[in-house]
Amino acid sequence: MKRKSDRRREWINLALMHLALLTAALIYMAVMVKLRIFCPIRYLTGVPCPGCGMSRALGCLLRLDISGSLRCNPALLPCLAAMLILVNRETCLLERVSMKVKDILIALGLGFTIAVYAVRMIFFTIP
Repeated sequence: MKRKSDRRREWINLALMHLALLTAALIYMAVMVKLRIFCPIRYLTGVPCPGCGMSRALGCLLRLDISGSLRCNPALLPCLAAMLILVNRETCLLERVSMKVKDILIALGLGFTIAVYAVRMIFFTIP
């Protein structure tokens, strides 16, 4: 059994890690907007990436526009869930979930993202 101070330290470290990731994401987005490069992969290769439309989808979701979010990129929620599980695999946040279940959920989320990307590429429906 872990001591209360150890658990508290784990939660503080977890919060700091998430704060650092959020800060890095915000800085990245600010730099990309300033440079007017909204998708670095599309900018460099001309080919849209599996994440194209996810920023717009997240913006729609934050405005509670579910249909707009699904239109921009229907893989947003499964991809976000997979990324959160991936980042928190070894943390106290998911300690009660078995590693096998975590791996399956990550694979499902990323698999759904790839499937949506493939369908969008086949039918040329990437925004």
